[in-house]
This record gives sequence, C-alpha cells and structure tokens, in this order.
Amino acid sequence: MGFGFLVGFVIAVFVIKKGKVRNPLLGLFIGLLGAFLALYIHWAIWIDLVINAGKSYGSNRIGVTVSNIQFLQVFSLIFQPDVVFKYIIQVNEYGTWGIRGATVSGAFLWLIWAIELVIVVAISGFVTYLDAKKPFSESTNSWYDEIILPAFGFIENKQQIIADILTGNSDNLELLSKDVDSKKDSHSIFTLYKSKSGTSYLSIENKTSKLDNKDNITFDTDQVVEYIAVNAQLSKILLDK
Repeated sequence: MGFGFLVGFVIAVFVIKKGKVRNPLLGLFIGLLGAFLALYIHWAIWIDLVINAGKSYGSNRIGVTVSNIQFLQVFSLIFQPDVVFKYIIQVNEYGTWGIRGATVSGAFLWLIWAIELVIVVAISGFVTYLDAKKPFSESTNSWYDEIILPAFGFIENKQQIIADILTGNSDNLELLSKDVDSKKDSHSIFTLYKSKSGTSYLSIENKTSKLDNKDNITFDTDQVVEYIAVNAQLSKILLDK
C-alpha cells in the first residue's frame, strides 16, 4: 500500500501537476501505467538481488541472505522483459522465502503477487485520478491554491449546508463551532480552493469519531460535497473563521 501511494504521489506531483493534466480518466490511465512501470523496475531490481544472492544467516524459521545490487545488470534486465519474465517464472517455481519453514511457491505465490499487483496499481491510479479532478483555472493556466481549514463542528444537516452554499447564505456557516478536538471529536473538514481568477470552490468532509476493538479513536469519512462553487463572501467568512 505504501509503495502504491508513493508511486501515485510521485506521478501526481511530476506528471499530473507539472503537466497540468485536467482529465481525470487520463490521470487514472497515467497512474495505472506508471504503477505497472514501477512494478516492472522493482522486479528487475529484485531479480538482480536474487541472482547475486550470497551467504545466508539465521535458522530455518527466520534468516537473511546477503546480496549486492549490480546496476549495469539491472539496466540490462530492464531492457530485456523476456528475460525478466523467465526469471519470474523460475522464482515462482522454487520460491525464495517461506512461512514456518515451508517455502512459498507455485499457485499460492502467484496469488500473493496478483494481490500485490492489484493493490499497487489501484492505489496509484486512484491517487492520480483524484489529483486530476482538482480545480484548475484556465484563465490563469494554473491549479487552484488548496487551503485545508482548521476543523469545524460536525455537520448534522448536510443538505441544508449545501443549499446555503448554493444560495450564498452564510448564517449556518457562521454558527459552525471551532471549539472541537479533531483528534477525539466528530468534526468536519473544509478544503477551500482559491484562484486569482476570482472563483472559489469548496469540498467538505464529515469525520465521525468511533472506538476500534483496541479502544483507539478512529474516524469514518463521509463526503458532504466536493468542488462546489462558493462566492467571495462565503470564502472570506471561512478564511476569517
């Protein structure tokens, strides 16, 4: 999951943002493609480490094998996908790690790799898809500034808040409490998107506090509204609060 998020984050920063990709489906495609490429390079590096594996230390329950990466060999593998897939099949046949002394190989190892592939690719694509959806100003040719405001009180009547924003009514926004502990209490998160073009957009999430089975506080997230246009008055009120 961490690898998938990291790949998606890097692609979002250097491809989606720098390339000003505003089409969410194109952002998704780039994220998926980038994840496949990252996984392929990761396989080339890992296979190189397996090829150059040296002495092993430890017991039949837990241990470590010393290996050194050969960079020229890695580059050679990257440009020889047929060789990479040949090694992948061999690794799957024999396995390189185990659980409680039993080597993991064959169909079970294929299943683990398939799950790994789906997780990495899905998270990477999701991250880039969300970034490509964010507001972009065509008049200034730049992304909107993203401002995450301090936590407000939990929104009980979501439809009323949405109606107020659409009509420019600030009364209920003025009543939102700021006296909330975002680490313990249920609360709402307002993300304001501002641009020199004048128009602002707002996304709101409700965070519902709950205790898990270890009595730790966690939060369920509910999207109240996403990228709704707000007028200058409401934008100023939120920033002032």
